[in-house]
Amino acid sequence: MSFTPVINLDAASSVAQINQGRVPGLGRGPGSKNILQSPRVDKTLKILQCNINGISSQASRVKLDQLLDLAESLSAQIVALLETKLRKTTLLKVRGYSVFRTDRGDANGGCLALLIRDIKYRAIDIQADENTDTEIQGISFVWRDRSFKVFNVYHSPNNKQLQANFNNITGENIIILGDLNAKHPMWGCATADHKRK
Repeated sequence: MSFTPVINLDAASSVAQINQGRVPGLGRGPGSKNILQSPRVDKTLKILQCNINGISSQASRVKLDQLLDLAESLSAQIVALLETKLRKTTLLKVRGYSVFRTDRGDANGGCLALLIRDIKYRAIDIQADENTDTEIQGISFVWRDRSFKVFNVYHSPNNKQLQANFNNITGENIIILGDLNAKHPMWGCATADHKRK
């Protein structure tokens, strides 16, 4: 018998997601693959991002709860998490959010997650460069009658090539967020490195 561990973030913030009737790759329940218009178009799109550095310990779960409280107070529709360090067999469920997760190919660390609410989205199939340990995930959606693409990225400090990982990301209204491990004085760093270009 196999056992699948579940990260219980808090009895109040944890709930099972029912995937029956959902179109594959499309969030927020059943619907046509062509309809990506999100509800509540009167609101401003708000996105939070955090390199959580693991969410399986009690201390990091407290950090996630604080981040979710902030998302609630700001009415953020997307919360981007990096370095969750979850195993592929560990489920991540957060009340009120669709969880879109991308696990690292090997068993070490990594894992990206987008927590999404009030947005009908579609996952973007991204062909990652196999010669790099950069992690990337993306979604597309319509907000206020405009198409958007949001990419959540973790670029290892050990990987020197950053540009090659973004060659296939094109279009308008693209938001790239995450931890690129790049330095530039404009971003508050004392030095600059070659990844900033």
